Amino acid sequence: MKIRLLIMTLLMAGICHHVQAQYMLGTTGMMNIPTADRQKPGTVMLGGNYLPKQVMPSRFDYNTGNYFVSVSFFSFLELSYRETLGKGDYMSSKLKYNQQDRSYSIRLCVWKEGKYLPGVALGTNDPIADKGANTFQSYYGVITKGFHLGGAHYLSASLGYYLEGKKNSDTRWFGNKYKGVFGGVSYTPAFCKELKMMAEYDSDGVNVGAALRLWKHLSMHAFTHDFNCVSGGIRYECTLIH
Repeated sequence: MKIRLLIMTLLMAGICHHVQAQYMLGTTGMMNIPTADRQKPGTVMLGGNYLPKQVMPSRFDYNTGNYFVSVSFFSFLELSYRETLGKGDYMSSKLKYNQQDRSYSIRLCVWKEGKYLPGVALGTNDPIADKGANTFQSYYGVITKGFHLGGAHYLSASLGYYLEGKKNSDTRWFGNKYKGVFGGVSYTPAFCKELKMMAEYDSDGVNVGAALRLWKHLSMHAFTHDFNCVSGGIRYECTLIH
């Protein structure tokens, strides 16, 4: 009941620019899937998220969080860097949040969306397989098409496929949440373009939630994963080059 109440609160907060970002990983997309949407050149996004264990790979048997920065050097190229908090017993007799897992993402928009054809993007999360965690390692392709409905309502749909990362002795234990088909839809109502409602399948489960731009550069989001937990976060976005 509390989960549903939180989601509905955010959905109705729009009683008042499209908001577009893969909120969990700090890249362009929906809640936890990438899209082929393009950002303006020079767009910078930074923020943080609360991540319950249900949305994380199997090694995370505790709730955690991350913070990130993302830069779109060109409309077709986006680079993102994130730090995910981890627990360890370094210099302590009990587990504490004293470790961080570094990872990055690359997203390349290879085809711009047209009147009839969808946009196409290729990308990767945490691509380098080494002795680190490689928590989000995956490679993907995704298509996205937007539709302007009557009365300036806007609907967008995306469909893609994840290739999971390399399974070696150093990374196999960490699990992989990203493999196989993913897709989702988002809806922006005409009466509040600062609000975006989303539903998606991220290859591991179903996410339902919303994002709301509060001021020109600041936005908040919340979503539920399989209706058994709530994740949320905040981000700041600006364009350095006009």
